[in-house]
Amino acid sequence: MQEIVSEKLTQESFEQSFHRYEQKLCRIAYSYLRDKDAAQDAVNECFTAAWHHREYIEIKTFESYLYQSVKNECLKYRRNKELKKAVYDKILMKERCVMDYYTRTIECCNPNELFCEEIMAICRKQIARMPELRRQILTANKFEGMSYKEIADRNGITTTRVDNELRKALNTLRLSLKDYLTILVILFLNIKH
Repeated sequence: MQEIVSEKLTQESFEQSFHRYEQKLCRIAYSYLRDKDAAQDAVNECFTAAWHHREYIEIKTFESYLYQSVKNECLKYRRNKELKKAVYDKILMKERCVMDYYTRTIECCNPNELFCEEIMAICRKQIARMPELRRQILTANKFEGMSYKEIADRNGITTTRVDNELRKALNTLRLSLKDYLTILVILFLNIKH
């Protein structure tokens, strides 16, 4: 019996095969992927893998090895692309759900009421922190509509002191609401109309 000696790939035979089959394999890969860059990448990946496994590949089976490798690489690429698209679609769907939730939340709420409540909470907090006399003067003037003279008589102080305490109280409120000034103007204009 004659022993069959198999010829392994050498660097020279590999380079010859690369030049001989590259364009044909790129056309085959393109027929699967419909993307020139992806097709070229798939072919390059196959030749790289073939080079790493050259000790196990015989020259006589190299062509069929390359065709099968390109086919497998293209199928792998398409599966990965479909998986990435599925993941992307799932993320997009979740983002849409979150945006729909926020939109429904905003539609349900009256922004005027939200800001008014927030502004009133800040005002209540600042008024509660004021000294007792200042708090009484502010409340009497702005909420009860009392004049400076009436407040001065009620508390046994001068109208100048009433004026000073009221200025300090209003200044405190103005500083605590400085971030809301634009909103207050808009709310005030909406109330007027």
